[in-house]
Amino acid sequence: MSTSLNVVKSASLLLGIQVIQRGLGLISTLILARLLAPADFGVIALITIGLQFSELLVETGNQQYIIQKEAVGPEDLNTAWTLDILSKGFIAVMIIVSAPALSGFFETPELLLALPVAALALPIRALKTPGIMMLARDINYRSVFRLSIVQKCVSFIVVISFAFIRGDYWAIVIGNLAGAIVFAVGSYRIHSFRPNWSLRHLRTQWQFSQWLLLRGIVGFTRSQVDTLMVSKVFGTAQLGGYNLVREVSLLPALSAFIPMCEPLLAAVSQVRSSREVLAYRVRLASALLISLLIPFTVYIMSYPNLIVEVLLGPQWRDYADLLQPFGLFFFTFTLFALLSDTVIALGRVKALFVFDVVSTIIIAALLYHFGTTGLGSMAWTRGWLAVGTTAALLLLINYWSPLNLPRLFYLCIPSLLGTAVSLYLIQAVPIDDLPAVARFLLSGSLFVLFAIATSVGLGLILLRNTEEWTQIEGLVRNILSKRLR
Repeated sequence: MSTSLNVVKSASLLLGIQVIQRGLGLISTLILARLLAPADFGVIALITIGLQFSELLVETGNQQYIIQKEAVGPEDLNTAWTLDILSKGFIAVMIIVSAPALSGFFETPELLLALPVAALALPIRALKTPGIMMLARDINYRSVFRLSIVQKCVSFIVVISFAFIRGDYWAIVIGNLAGAIVFAVGSYRIHSFRPNWSLRHLRTQWQFSQWLLLRGIVGFTRSQVDTLMVSKVFGTAQLGGYNLVREVSLLPALSAFIPMCEPLLAAVSQVRSSREVLAYRVRLASALLISLLIPFTVYIMSYPNLIVEVLLGPQWRDYADLLQPFGLFFFTFTLFALLSDTVIALGRVKALFVFDVVSTIIIAALLYHFGTTGLGSMAWTRGWLAVGTTAALLLLINYWSPLNLPRLFYLCIPSLLGTAVSLYLIQAVPIDDLPAVARFLLSGSLFVLFAIATSVGLGLILLRNTEEWTQIEGLVRNILSKRLR
């Protein structure tokens, strides 16, 4: 099977995983949004930030290390497994010890017990077999797909059950623990590798992973600095509305786009010795991703009130305007994830860390200067800073490899023009008198339909003689031919 076709199939499986996982997550969010007040979501936001910080703080880059390594032996996997347990166990203990201080700093007594319990998920997840990383290395996600579905279904049932029984933030904490246990146990059912305690290759892995670990800390600060400022400047209730709308804007990214990009790291790593082939694959993947992101971003920014009213309910209308700047954040958040993996595949982990440190300092300073006058100014400042950061990283990748930015932009023209045409057409459809749910479904469906049809048509005219368009046509033919057999 060709690498490109294998990447497409793996991306499809990852997309399926996230569609189901995020679909269930969206349903639980919609239920919770109608059961809890903004102040309750503020507590949930702080717990979520704590969990995300914990995950990033112990991200030692084991999977990236295994994927990019030319030859992998049992001791590599054993060392990765041992390092994961040690690091996540240590951080879990640190969270438990620091919970009283964090509870006092954020003036949220609920964190005193919730954070320590939530931290237990870290060492539990670390117990999974490192054979999972070999599946990612081989771009084989079929068994992971099945396990992930089981994990999310169990977590969903637990969250919803506790939400109706207790009606508070504990539903998310307990559901997260249940999902961690299911995935750790289930991993040994889908891969035969049984790890042993070993630190034989610790130095080699740590030399690669230390920059990813430090970058995880910096990356968390950059991604969450605005929510941390909101919690201190505007209070827990405002944080609840701000963070919930922010999370809604990122649902398409976390559910579909970022998982589809995951196989790129393995595909790029296979051609690191060829700058031209590497640049071609990165350019093709970036063009496809940007072309898909443009219509979603435009729709999010064009219909913020409708989206918030349908997904969260009328009680969240006061925060609907925040969805427009968060549309920019959604676009750049997704693209930045792909570009970061590209830099890692290029072997420039240290340079990426330096970039993250500098950009984080700039973002924090500008947010404090321009964003503390109101939630709207905070959201717009965050959105435009994300655009600037992503553009800077793209320029660096173009400097390190023959990416050819003018060609990349040219490949995205059909999507840009097609989306503009779609926006014009959808505004002419008489749907204003329909109920909100009907308007949302109809406008979203027609917008996507018009955008795809127009973009494909323009692509046939503008791009049909390019190598990238020929590659896409070949992939589509291969997929269709295999489906028809």
